[in-house]
Parts: sequence; C-alpha cells; structure tokens
Amino acid sequence: MERPPGLRPGAGGPWEMRERLGTGGFGNVCLYQHRELDVKIAIKSCRLELSTKNRERWCHEIQIMKKLNHANVVKACDVPEELNFLINDVPLLAMEYCSGGDLRKLLNKPENCCGLKESQILSLLSDIGSGIRYLHENKIIHRDLKPENIVLQDVGGKIMHKIIDLGYAKDVDQGSLCTSFVGTLQYLAPELFENKPYSATVDYWSFGTMVFECIAGYRPFLHHLQPFTWHEKIKKKDPKCIFACEEMTGEVRFSSHLPQPNSLCSLIVEPMENWLQLMLNWDPHQRGGPVDLTLKQPRCFVLMDHILSLKIVHILNMTSAKIISFLLPPDESLHSLQSRIERETGINTGSQELLSETGISLDPRKPASQCVLDGVRGCDSYMVYLFDKSKTVYEGPFASRSLSDCVNYIVRDSKIQLPIIQLRKVWAEAVHYVSGLKEDYSRLFQGQRAAMLSLLRYNANLTKMKNTLISASQQLKAKLEFFHKSIQLDLERYSEQMTYGISSEKMLKAWKEMEEKAIHYAEVGVIGYLEDQIMSLHTEIMELQKSPYGRRQGDLMESLEQRAIDLYKQLKHRPSEALLLRKEEVRTQEREIPGGQSSEGRLEHI
Repeated sequence: MERPPGLRPGAGGPWEMRERLGTGGFGNVCLYQHRELDVKIAIKSCRLELSTKNRERWCHEIQIMKKLNHANVVKACDVPEELNFLINDVPLLAMEYCSGGDLRKLLNKPENCCGLKESQILSLLSDIGSGIRYLHENKIIHRDLKPENIVLQDVGGKIMHKIIDLGYAKDVDQGSLCTSFVGTLQYLAPELFENKPYSATVDYWSFGTMVFECIAGYRPFLHHLQPFTWHEKIKKKDPKCIFACEEMTGEVRFSSHLPQPNSLCSLIVEPMENWLQLMLNWDPHQRGGPVDLTLKQPRCFVLMDHILSLKIVHILNMTSAKIISFLLPPDESLHSLQSRIERETGINTGSQELLSETGISLDPRKPASQCVLDGVRGCDSYMVYLFDKSKTVYEGPFASRSLSDCVNYIVRDSKIQLPIIQLRKVWAEAVHYVSGLKEDYSRLFQGQRAAMLSLLRYNANLTKMKNTLISASQQLKAKLEFFHKSIQLDLERYSEQMTYGISSEKMLKAWKEMEEKAIHYAEVGVIGYLEDQIMSLHTEIMELQKSPYGRRQGDLMESLEQRAIDLYKQLKHRPSEALLLRKEEVRTQEREIPGGQSSEGRLEHI
C-alpha cells in the first residue's frame, strides 16, 4: 500500500491511509478510513514545491469548498485532529469520499465506447446541471469541468454525480469578467483558450462537451486532434453546429445533429440537440441562450428542466421485437394510450395485453402515467411489454439492428486499411452493435419472463377460483341431496293425505317444478370436466416454466459481447501514432501558450 510522504505507521491514530486516490496539479488525494467507525474521508494535501500563486489558489479552493452545501458538489469536512500533523505551511482539505470513481473511469469502460445509457446520461444532466446552477447562483465559476472532476457516489442504490476540484474556480461578482486561467485544454471554452475575458458561460461549454461525450463516446469537435489544431478548424462553425468529424475520405463534416450510434430514444434526441446548440455556441455572449424573464434563469437551464420533466413510456412490442416510445401528456388515460398504440402497431385495444416487468397487467382505471416510475428515466431502466391476446404464435416480421455505415464500410471490404483512429471508431461501433444485440435479447427474455409471471399469477388465481368452485359444488351437492330426500318425503306424505281427500294441485305442481330444477342444478353442478381442464392447464403452465426457454439462455450472447470487448481493448491499447500525437501536443502547447503564459499550470492536468 502506497503511503503519502510524511505519514509514519500509527501516526494517524485511528485513521489509516488506505490508498492514493489521485495526483493533481496541486498535490495528492488520499483515502483515510477510521478503524473503529468505518468512516471514510478523502484528504487532499498540497505539494510543498508549489509556486506562491498556486498556493494562493489552493487556499482559495479550501475557502470556497467550506462555504458550499449542495448534494451535487462534493462537501468539505473538518480535518480530524489526529491528522493535523500532516499540515505543513498550507492547510489540508478534507472531503466526503465518493466510492464510485470518476466519470472518466466510467467512460473508459469498453462497453461505453459509443456513449452511456440513456438513464446514465439523464442522471448526469440532472445532477451536474443542478450543481453548476448552484455554483453560479453563488457567483462561482468552476472553469475546469471535465470527466475527471465528476465523481460518482451510490446513495440508496442510486448513482449520484458530484463536482470536485474547485482549484481553478473563480469567485466573482455578478456580471464580472475574468482574464486569468489555468486549466485543462480539451474541455476549455474558446475564450479561455484564447486568453480573452470570460464569464460563467465557460462552464456551459465544458458541461456541453462532457454531456456530448457521454452521449457519443467522444468529444464533439475533431476529438482526435490537439486543441490548437481543431480550434482553428471549428471557430467559424455555424452556431447550431454541435458536431464535427473527419470522414473516411478525410473530409471534415459539420452537423447540427447528434451522431449515431447513441442510446437516446428518438423523443429525447431533438430537445437534447437544441440544448447542446445552446451550450456549444462559440460566441460566449450567445452561449446558454437569453435569460428567461419569468424564471430568471438562462434558456439552457429552462430547456434542461424541460428535458428532465418529460414523461416517456417505452413499450416493447413482443409481436415485432420493436420498441415504441410515447410522450405522455398530463392526465392521459390508459385507454387513450392504447388507442395510440393501436395506431402505431395495428393491435386493437381489446387485444392488447400490457404487462409491467413483474408481469402485472396495467390497470385500465388508472392513468397512463402508471407506465412511468417516479424518478426512473431512460428506456434502459424500465419497459412495458405489449402482447397480442388474439394470437398464440407471433410470426413477425421482427425488427433487427442495422450495422452502422462505418462498420458496413469494412464489412463490404474486409481488406481495407484504415488509420488507427478511424479503425478504433469502427471497432467501437462494432462493439456497440454486438452489445445492442445482447440487450435486444435480454429485453425479449424479460418480456417472456413478464408473460410467464403473468401466467403464474393467473394460475394462482385460477387455483383459488377452482378451490372455491369445488367447495361450492360440494355444498350444492349436499343441499341437493337434502332437498331430494325432503321432496320425496313430502310427496309421500302428500300421497297419503290424498286418500283422505286432502289435496292441492297448485302445491303439487310447485313441488314438481322444484324437483325438476333440482335435477337441472345437479347436472350443472357436475364440474369434474372443468377440474380436469384446469389441471391440464396447470400442467401446461408448469411445463412452460420448466422449459429451457423459460430460463435465461444468454451465455452465448454474453460470451460474444465479451469477446468483442476483449478485441476492442487490444486495439485500444495497441501502441500507435496516438502516443506520438500526444507527445507532439504537449510540445506544441509549450510553444504556443497564448499571451506568453507559462505552460506549467496549463499542462498539469493533461
């Protein structure tokens, strides 16, 4: 276990240094754990060799951290007395420990090579958007937003994102502009990069760049080039342009739309593109949009709140294996939603069986919003399954995934040679395709499982009803036997009375009619054939449950996905011109820092 400088064994009392979490421009961040209380904190210590200016920036970070209190900004806490010995001539910064790692770690996973899931993207948008809004309301510009400065924490089974590293944050008065910056170039707003005056909109650019990367798996503008190069190519882009890439032919293509593939559903794509157009506007005065006079906040936050408030139901049509999504207006009835489903699928409302993942049928008396769980967003998080009750066999046609243009490009000619950068993109899209096939299978299996759970629930109810029916039949049989004996006795007594001249044709007729009804009821009460049919149905359901198709058979799909991921890892880590490009980038930055600034601070996070 690596021990930070100056820490002697046992010197921290009950606090034990568990691991070094990271090393930044200012110093080290280490994890400390209390041996008895199982409490964990992160301690950030400053390097002694920092310049006077950077020491001031360090102390400024601590001052800012201590006055902030927001769920999406990592909290500062008091340094335990036992660790005060670590303090040199600058203070320590103690913070809450977030165990989920940072956003960069998540993005670097091969399965996320073409972006995160929709639920993860929307969660990040909500959390970091809220954190940035809080910082700006408190007159603080972060200036160094990037995936490495977003950490993840599991809070009650839900992943929460938190902003860290306010070392470059600027405490400003409303409307003021700042002209000094030290930070990371890849996510830097153009005006910071060019050493021009700037405002809080620099955080919009960085945030938009991060969200785009979470959607697509790479940054929006010629991500493979060094910043000094792509800035020159991009700075005259159209205000609505949110994406620029180099085609297979080497030409640069600009677009106002998100690239494919990504995991966003079609109903989210357009509002997300509109939001990114606000965030990635090159003009800092136009970036973020105008301030809404009613809500007193920039247009970008109004649109962000709108995106996050959308109620979208995702339905897997089991007859075609196609996902259909509907935007739910307030108070829409389930019948209204079913009418829209009929228009989309051709399955009439009377034949629709809508099941939740647990196999429970949707309640027609409740609104359509029962299809959407509170706090759950994204088609990868919750699905409703549609079945056609008028059919016992679904013959298709079934929807299937299409290969992307890039993958098709090399499928048509497997011998084609591509530069490593483009080859990685093609392989990433191939991994996304294979992973998508596995997800499609998993959803179909989940739909089948929902149907099985529904059958088992119906089976349990049928068993209860059968038992009730048998009990009622037995009671009826006993009452009929008692009635038959009683009526026979009454008829015998009546015959005896007739010999004495006492008779009543009306009463005799009524008794005869009751006897005929009793005979009819006895015939109806014979339910043995129903019991046989129910038992036969029970057997069929149990056989379905035992069937291999009733259990998950995803081993093959998972092994194929893992094989694709392993191949992509090998390609990603293959020594290539990317390393040389990186070295050249650093050398170029050292030569071309605008305004004659020292490169020490600018490169410390690269």
